[in-house]
Amino acid sequence: MKAAALVRPGSFSVYDIEIPTPKPNEVLVRVIACGVCSSELGMWKNKELKVENPLFIGHEVSGVVEKVGEEVTQFATGDRVTIFTEKGGYAEYISVPEKAVIKIADHVPFELALGEPIACAMNGTKRSGVQVGDTVVMIGLGFMGSLILQGIKLKGASQIIAIDPREESQELAAKLGVDVFLNSNEDDLERKVLELTDGLGADVVIESTGYQEPLDLATKLVKIRGRIVIFGYHQGGSRTIDVQTWNWKGLDVVNAHERDPDVYIEGMRTGIKLLNNNQLRMEPLVTHFYTIDQINEAFETATNKPNGFIKAVIRNAE
Repeated sequence: MKAAALVRPGSFSVYDIEIPTPKPNEVLVRVIACGVCSSELGMWKNKELKVENPLFIGHEVSGVVEKVGEEVTQFATGDRVTIFTEKGGYAEYISVPEKAVIKIADHVPFELALGEPIACAMNGTKRSGVQVGDTVVMIGLGFMGSLILQGIKLKGASQIIAIDPREESQELAAKLGVDVFLNSNEDDLERKVLELTDGLGADVVIESTGYQEPLDLATKLVKIRGRIVIFGYHQGGSRTIDVQTWNWKGLDVVNAHERDPDVYIEGMRTGIKLLNNNQLRMEPLVTHFYTIDQINEAFETATNKPNGFIKAVIRNAE
């Protein structure tokens, strides 16, 4: 089977390796789609990364059950599924424990059933503490920000204000039901948010970019005794925070990522249930498609983010 591995910064190679044999409690999945995750771009761009052995990464996988181990009871050959895995997804086959496999509905395209990022967003939604009637500011309307936005809308936020620098994000915001869109390049963002919140600031501000400046902006936009949710994946060094303001405002601050595999899988079950029931929209978010032989081009696109780009997916034939 084909499998892509990172062999040096900025370069994948595609290998021909053996199809894995599932253990008694495992499910062998024929991979149809694997999303390119922004967390992997750090390795791709890191010129100082030393790769002693090929890194078979990729973790946003959906596909079809090819074979099951003798102890597996919940799945059969031909089932359409998404899985939780930490690596090995840029391949034609992958074998994972039965508990890490979740069925997807027949009407859901494989490239939209990216279980891991959906799980991450649903767990972030749960930890956000958003309550019915809250005003929420979303800083960053990329792929992950757009997922968690849908989650907080389902939780009953009464007003959602989205902030993003890209003009195409305004159209996306309208599709996802954002109440107010502000371009982050505009002046007086703090004043505008105060005007929209009767001078109080937002109940909850969710930072989903992973950069310093939006983190600083979140501190300004949240109300006294409000909540900042750090959902952005912060790479590339340390960050600074205005602890004085955090302390003076009496803020709750939540780091909304999970690392426990069981919690991940539970979040995936929740998200896929919403996706299967058409309560979670993925179709506006997945914008670019590549074959496994084009994986370097996919990572270049995900790094450069041309106009209209939100999410790249590596797709194998069904």
